[in-house]
Amino acid sequence: MKYIVDRIEENSAVIEIETGKTLSIPIELIEDAKEGDTVVITIEKKEEDTKVDTKSIFDKLRNKL
Repeated sequence: MKYIVDRIEENSAVIEIETGKTLSIPIELIEDAKEGDTVVITIEKKEEDTKVDTKSIFDKLRNKL
């Protein structure tokens, strides 16, 4: 997701989200950002959340044979 830094206020940065609304985040999260910069937020899943239970898949396949 990409957001635009609208302005910097004291200890926070005001970023504009896709709907046009703005929200404030602590400036520490984007220390070097300036007005007009793009902030990219990436969501990473925990490895155990994305692991496939291969044993159960093999058991299901074995039962079909």
